[in-house]
Amino acid sequence: MKKAPSARIFNDLNETDFDVVFLGVNLPGVLIAYQLASAGKKVALFIEGDFERQDDFRFTRMFPETMKELSGVGSRLDYAAQMQQSAPHLFLQQRMVWLRGNALSNQLITRSYNQLAVRNHSEKAGTLKLGDYPEFSFFRQSGYTHGILCREYRYNPPRLVMECLKAASREGAQVGNFVKATDRDGRVLHVEDLISKEKKKIKAERVIQLTADSRLFRFEVRLPDTEWNNPVRLSGEEVDYILFQGKESVRATAFAEDTVNDEKQIIDELKKLFSLSQEDISPVENPKRTSAKPVKPDLVIPDFPAEEMGEKLAVLFPEITEWKIPDSWFPGKEDRHISRVFELAQRKFYEAKQTGIDEAWFMELFYRFGPAINDLTELAYDAMSETRDPLLLWEQAISRYEQANEWRIS
Repeated sequence: MKKAPSARIFNDLNETDFDVVFLGVNLPGVLIAYQLASAGKKVALFIEGDFERQDDFRFTRMFPETMKELSGVGSRLDYAAQMQQSAPHLFLQQRMVWLRGNALSNQLITRSYNQLAVRNHSEKAGTLKLGDYPEFSFFRQSGYTHGILCREYRYNPPRLVMECLKAASREGAQVGNFVKATDRDGRVLHVEDLISKEKKKIKAERVIQLTADSRLFRFEVRLPDTEWNNPVRLSGEEVDYILFQGKESVRATAFAEDTVNDEKQIIDELKKLFSLSQEDISPVENPKRTSAKPVKPDLVIPDFPAEEMGEKLAVLFPEITEWKIPDSWFPGKEDRHISRVFELAQRKFYEAKQTGIDEAWFMELFYRFGPAINDLTELAYDAMSETRDPLLLWEQAISRYEQANEWRIS
C-alpha cells in the first residue's frame, strides 16, 4: 500500500515491466485492475490529476423502462446484490418514486419485476396514483398521473473506486496520481511525475485507457414545490432524470442515451418538462468531454453504469469466468442488511461521541469510509491532546488517514 506523497511515486515503483497499465480511472477499470492483480498479473494504474474522495451518491436505473427490458434485470440484480454485500455503506437501497403515465403498463412491469427482485430487495415495488399524494401536486400538474414506488440501488462511485484501488494495491498493483503518460513506442511507455517533473520509461504489454461517463450530467434545479421526501425519477425523450433534495435546492442527475452529449440539449428538455426558465437550472461540475488521448491505447473502457458492469465486463474479458469484488466491510460483520448497517453506525457514533462530533456529520463519514471509521475515531482521539475543537479534530484525522492510505498529498 503506497503511503508516500505522490511526488515520490517513482521511488515506490519497484516494478518497471507490467502486463497491463491503466491510464485514467473509472469504476469498471479499477475493478478490472483489482481482478488482474488478484490473478497474479503485474498491473499499474496512473492518473494525471488527483483521485476523487468525496461523496457522489448516484442512482442505478435497475427498474426497466418496458417489459422488453425485463430479461436483463435478473443478472443486474444479482451483480448489484454482490456489490451491496461487499460494500453495504457504499452500495445501498433507497425508496424512489418513478413517475409514469400508463397505469396498466406500470402494473405489468411492477408485477414482473417483483418476481425477479423479491430475493434481492427488502420490499416489493408498488404502483401509485399521484392524485392520492398531495406532495406530488407539482408533478401531477406537469402531466404525470401515475407512478411506481420502488427500491432502487444508490451507489458512491468515487469511494467505490478508492476502495477498489486500495484492494488492487494490496494485491501488488502500482497506483499513482499526478502521473502522465507522454509517449509510447511499442511496449515502452514514457511517464512523467507532474509534481517532481521526474521522467521514467516502463514496459507495458497492454495499455488500457479509462474514460469518464460522457452520458452523465448533473444540475441544480429550482422547483416551486419540494415537499416530496423520496427521490423522483422521470423520463424525457432521450434522457432519464432523477431528482433528489439537496441542502438548498433540488439536485438532478441526467442519464442520457449515447446519442446525447450536449448539456444544452438536456437543459432545454428540463425547461420544457417543468416550464422552467434558464435561471432555474445550473450545471454542477459536469466534466469536459474530450476524445484526445496522450498515447494510443490498446483498449478504451468507458465508465458505464454500475448496473451494467457485470454484463459488459463479461463481454470485455470472456476468459474471466467469475468476477471478484473486493470486500470493504468490517471484518466479521456478516449481516449487511441496511437496518443492521444503520445499527452498527449508531454504535460507532457512541464510540466516537466523546470527541464532540455531530451525529449527522459522523453518519456522513461512516457512509463514506466504512470500516476506516475505526482508524478515524482513533486518530481523532489522539488529536485531542492538540485541540478540543471537533471540526479540527476530525479534519485532521481525515487528512492523516488519507495521506497514509489514499494517495493524498500533504
